[in-house]
Amino acid sequence: MSYTISEDKIEEITSLTDIVDIIGEHLSLKKTGANYTALCPFHKEKTPSFSVSPDKQIYHCFGCGESGDAISFLMKYNNLNFPEAVEHLADKAGIKLDRSKEAIKPDNDYLKVNYKINREAAIFFHKNLMNNPNAIRYFENRGIQRKAQQYFGLGYVPDQWHDLLNHLKKLGFEEKEIEETGLIIKSETKGNYYDRFRNRIIFPIFDLRKRVIGFGGRVLDDSLPKYINSPDSIIFNKGRNLYNLNNAKNHADRGIILTEGYMDVIKLTINGYSNVVASLGTALTDNQVKLMKKYSKEFYISYDSDNAGLKAAIKAVNVLKSHDLNSKVIIFPEKMDPDDFVTKFGGTRFNDRLNKALDYFDYLDYYLNLTYDTRQDKGKLAYIKEMNIYLQHVKNAVGKELYIEKISQRLGVTKEAIIMEFKNNQKKSFNKMPDNIRKIDIARQNTSDYELDLIEILMNNREIIHYIKSKYDTSIFYSTKNRSKFYAILNDTSKEPNNEHDRLKSSDRTQEDLEKNVDDYIKKIKTDQLIKMKNEVKAKLLIEPENSRLFEQITELGKEIDRLRGHHND
Repeated sequence: MSYTISEDKIEEITSLTDIVDIIGEHLSLKKTGANYTALCPFHKEKTPSFSVSPDKQIYHCFGCGESGDAISFLMKYNNLNFPEAVEHLADKAGIKLDRSKEAIKPDNDYLKVNYKINREAAIFFHKNLMNNPNAIRYFENRGIQRKAQQYFGLGYVPDQWHDLLNHLKKLGFEEKEIEETGLIIKSETKGNYYDRFRNRIIFPIFDLRKRVIGFGGRVLDDSLPKYINSPDSIIFNKGRNLYNLNNAKNHADRGIILTEGYMDVIKLTINGYSNVVASLGTALTDNQVKLMKKYSKEFYISYDSDNAGLKAAIKAVNVLKSHDLNSKVIIFPEKMDPDDFVTKFGGTRFNDRLNKALDYFDYLDYYLNLTYDTRQDKGKLAYIKEMNIYLQHVKNAVGKELYIEKISQRLGVTKEAIIMEFKNNQKKSFNKMPDNIRKIDIARQNTSDYELDLIEILMNNREIIHYIKSKYDTSIFYSTKNRSKFYAILNDTSKEPNNEHDRLKSSDRTQEDLEKNVDDYIKKIKTDQLIKMKNEVKAKLLIEPENSRLFEQITELGKEIDRLRGHHND
């Protein structure tokens, strides 16, 4: 069954895709200057002429002339059509595509309405600010003058329940359309709608194309909750966007400074730092890193100095390290955040802190020494165990060896003892993994969306049960809970259609369509789990680099993944 994927959805998928990661799954890439090289897979050669540019997100072979982006590479290498290649990238980015018949011709006007509503709301909020002396005074008291208010499109909304709703309705938007953006909420008791944001200053959130996709709102006093954000919607996902990246990407040659809040971004920008972004109320995610690393390979973590901020920085540096990216952590005096610091000491002093920022290992060491008393044997052991967890994010074996050398020097423990402890801890983590990688029990892992989708198809189209019974068994599910549901559905004949008329009523899709749909979902379920298994084996390989069997397992898994991706059906 063919369908069209909207331009906006393709843009979202490609923005979260790194061509180096995609091609690196299939070819052995070698870093050569700013690019990566490999033997071209599209013609025979002995000297590598195939080049991959992480900056441009393209590949080019100087031997045969083949070139393109991640989508075109997958199409040619795996013999996929365009939708199949995009589906593959969407799976890797964690973006769920609606493959139902209803999605065959997505309504791009529906997305445009969402963008228009958000744009009109941003204008409404900003005009409110310009007409409210108290809100203007709030910003000015925090050092945010009119120019910065306009640059960031800041706004204000009074303590009214229907101001925005009434304004948008006058412009011709329907309540249901407005609700989709998250700007209004439907009362569970009365059934009427009311504004989400009330008596707050407003921070509009833009995507990379400078479209308003959501909002953050902060109270003007000490009431709680201090901040609220737009909920995720069809055009907004907190884990896949960053505040101010639309501006910071143009100044990322100096690296990107990552903060926790809107005010941090604004105050640092005012003080001369245009390369600042903030996560949107979440810990740093893989998808946010994928967005940023297209513009920079250097990152500065500028989080609050409280315990929560220190822990969040630990997660951030490790997420970045897992993508083989360099990061440093800026340390502030106790109970200060970037906003507080730059307000009190100014941009010059902030620059001093930035220049003294701790690199990856030094920050881990700094944090663990705050957490444990490494003068005592118990503290040293706890330090080593926790460091072992963090260093699993380090891909480079030589780099990891150097870190172990530093641990040895700082704790006064031999390298051999540290390595032995690392291996013992890793073996405990993998003690349930038998030699036969295809028998790994991964039911404990997160349920794939495709498992849930397949169950829904079965419940709504029970005529497909006989087909599945003849071709598959419950082993296609990796979640124990979903496997049980699947088994119950297959063996519950009480709800099967009684006659051909009922069978036709239960679905508007043909039997052939349903069978194709089921095959596609099962292929994706298998591929997802094989990828998880491969990543687990890779993690184990970091601890046991001499284990040749692990290399064989990775190769076997890679071949199976390629087979599933390269053929539409099993």
